[in-house]
Amino acid sequence: MKKYLPILLFVLSVNLINAQNTSICAETLKEAERKFDEGKLDEIPKMLETCMKDGFTKEEKARAYKLLIQTYLFNERYQQADEVMLKFLNDFPSYSLATNDPKEFVNLYGTYRTKPIFKLELKGGLTFCMPTIIEQYGVSDIKTITPTYKPKIGYNLEFNYLNSLYKSFDYSIGVSLTISNFDYSNNPTDYSSVSGSFSSWHVGLPIAARYNYVFKGINLFAKLGVEPVYLVKSSVSLTRQDNIIGRQEPFTGTEDLLGSENKIDIRPLLSIGVSFKLWDGWLNVSGGIKFSTMIQANDQKRYSNPTLFNKYYFVQDDLLLNQSHISVSYIRPVYKPKKIK
Repeated sequence: MKKYLPILLFVLSVNLINAQNTSICAETLKEAERKFDEGKLDEIPKMLETCMKDGFTKEEKARAYKLLIQTYLFNERYQQADEVMLKFLNDFPSYSLATNDPKEFVNLYGTYRTKPIFKLELKGGLTFCMPTIIEQYGVSDIKTITPTYKPKIGYNLEFNYLNSLYKSFDYSIGVSLTISNFDYSNNPTDYSSVSGSFSSWHVGLPIAARYNYVFKGINLFAKLGVEPVYLVKSSVSLTRQDNIIGRQEPFTGTEDLLGSENKIDIRPLLSIGVSFKLWDGWLNVSGGIKFSTMIQANDQKRYSNPTLFNKYYFVQDDLLLNQSHISVSYIRPVYKPKKIK
């Protein structure tokens, strides 16, 4: 404990000094505001100079910036006012004008580009693959035997570039990784049952338009677009159990399906969600659906792996892999303040 005592004393002394500096700077700001009200403008910039570096709280620093800008404007030192405004916008890029902001500050603020030049979005979520049978294949009478496919939780990761399109509309383009999972079961013969779990990985290029609107103070959005995807990994883990005397052990294994499936799918997408202001950006919660338009199995390569047929009594059906999803994302605006007038 003794060897940590000097470190503890040092940390406490630093915190005490910082607290004292903050208290002194807070009083300095109040004094500068009194001098402004009294018309003693020339003293203000020098008074605030030291505290602008690290003596103010965030709220106090914003007040100090505004006070300096007003001071320079009243003294007709317009170049210095512009320099301080640019520093203010770099320190507070997402600042929104308040009703009590001075008119002079508001007018100068309006001569700068204050909207973000673009936005970046990182999204993650859960997907639920919902296979739809287009055409059935099998080793027996497919008219009387129908397989069952059940959704299973998968995952989605996405990174998007967003920019303004028109008024309340944004457009986005990004890259994505989607891991889709679903279960399979069937009774291909009178004495056999087959179950399996599919997993496929797709990389995509989501392109969409987003409409932002406010309803009773709640920030809502709707998104419509399309996502071309490319299959990079696909497999199925199968189990065949025969109800035959003397054969108790099941046939199990995992088979690679990448070589027998179509690589490309085009997925129209639709989602809706709600946004919450968080730090300097927006937290988004959304739900939606992506529609598959391309059959998963490649008809010419459907029987290229004889193990699937001979060992598991399994033949790939023609499926569309529609997906629903629940996602959480964070959008961070990127600003570059600039004088425009």
